[in-house]
Amino acid sequence: MDGRLIIRGERVATGATIVSENPATLEPVGEVSVASRELCHQAVQAAKDAFPVWRWLDPREKRAIFKRAENILARRATEAARLIAMEKGSPVPESLAVEVFGALQSLNYYGENQGRLLQSRRAGHHAPLFFHKSGAFHFHPLGPTLIISPWNFPFLIPMCDILSALTGGNTVVLRPSTSTPLTGLLVGEIFLEAGLPPGVLNVAVCRVPEAEAMIVDRDVQSVMFTGSVGIGKRVVQLCSENLTNVTLELGGKDPMIVLGDADLERAARGAVWTAFMNCGQSCGSIERVYVAREIAEPFTARVVELARAVRVGNPVDEDVDMGPMATAGQLKVVEEHIADARAKGAKILVGGGRVPGRAGYFIEPTVLVGVDHAMRCMTEETFGPTLPIMTFDSDEQAVALANDSDYGLTASVWTRSRQRAAWFAERLEAGSVTINDHMYSFVEPRAIWGGIKQTGMGRSHGPYGLHELVNIKYVGTDFLNKKSQTWWFPYDRGLSEIMEAAITLFHGAGRGPKLKAAWGLKSKIRRLNDTSPLLNYVLALPRMLKK
Repeated sequence: MDGRLIIRGERVATGATIVSENPATLEPVGEVSVASRELCHQAVQAAKDAFPVWRWLDPREKRAIFKRAENILARRATEAARLIAMEKGSPVPESLAVEVFGALQSLNYYGENQGRLLQSRRAGHHAPLFFHKSGAFHFHPLGPTLIISPWNFPFLIPMCDILSALTGGNTVVLRPSTSTPLTGLLVGEIFLEAGLPPGVLNVAVCRVPEAEAMIVDRDVQSVMFTGSVGIGKRVVQLCSENLTNVTLELGGKDPMIVLGDADLERAARGAVWTAFMNCGQSCGSIERVYVAREIAEPFTARVVELARAVRVGNPVDEDVDMGPMATAGQLKVVEEHIADARAKGAKILVGGGRVPGRAGYFIEPTVLVGVDHAMRCMTEETFGPTLPIMTFDSDEQAVALANDSDYGLTASVWTRSRQRAAWFAERLEAGSVTINDHMYSFVEPRAIWGGIKQTGMGRSHGPYGLHELVNIKYVGTDFLNKKSQTWWFPYDRGLSEIMEAAITLFHGAGRGPKLKAAWGLKSKIRRLNDTSPLLNYVLALPRMLKK
């Protein structure tokens, strides 16, 4: 595995290095070069220099590059999955199904739609004074984009963010997590092999001070950050220095609401997979379950049965469902949340401790009951394999409990009733709501990702996510052969009379006053010899008002 940086299309080795650690064995995965402040500045400069080239490159050529990257990743899929498993800790089948396949789907979507997603769009005019004009919205790239990606999905998240930025016409500097640097470099390597022009994508593994220096670099026009709330606030503070465009995805405390008419088997299986997949280290994991009291007992019993069957082990081994936590620090947070819940009266039905006999950051899948909103496991982001279950007595109470959170990323409702599903979807405070499934929308390229409250600001993915990375420019045109406009200088009593009549006509109340104003406008505009479409519109109004 090549641990050299990627700057201006070249692999760059440095004297300073870090060692990537396998969280399952605590053994080294590889050694990675670390960029100095000067090298980080060079990466930003490379993105700046490449911006005009990429911005104006023919969409057909961009499409071809994306297609080659898709084919390269398909060929190297197992290699990528094994690296993700070794560096982050998710099992190989899961890495293939979620990160690699998800990245391939996004490569295909953005590749096939190069030049289409951000085509200019016509904009009509509402104001009668401007009926003779035409307008359009144009979408233009902002420039070099700094992507600071996390360790929990070290391949999928940077890949999706890079694809969005590149599709918007921007160039990119990727700063991958120092916990999973080799996976981030693999993303850059795939694009390098696909023939992306030099400097369009640069990968700079660096420490926090160097990353902050890139955020405040005046040549960086956008920052995309995925991580914790605390660091996200620091990113906003740094972006404020230059009023740099910023998109933040800062986590979640996602609720699952199981109604009394839900398919219990499907709901239980969905809860267990979404809570324990990726060892619970997903912004969109189910971190709170609210279940109707009348079905709580059978639902919980089935969840416990399925949780006990989750096979924990080395993620590169066969027949493993859940690997280790990715970092020692995150393992400590999960243990603190479990201890807090236990101390406040929660009962642990499954798990609750580390996996015995394992050297890495392994913890058992944990199911808790008797929980409430005084416990950290129900209010703070745990980001680990815990599944706390709480009952509710009414739909209104379920919504209130779900919305009682500082986060608002995703939520799910489990029911057989389309009507009740729609009722909940309108009332839940979240960026995405899914029915009878959870978290799949991240890997659907046409969906959006992002949320409200402490979850962050802005959206990523899909057509609407692209709008966060471009300048939406309004272009208005007027080719009418007129030397002046009615409202231009010089001002006189005639203009005041016209505007007073127009205000009554277009915004006043009552048919009579409107008709009188229309007749008045007719004679006043004729005296001005106005030949604009406004004249024809006004002249026709008396007939229209009589109908």
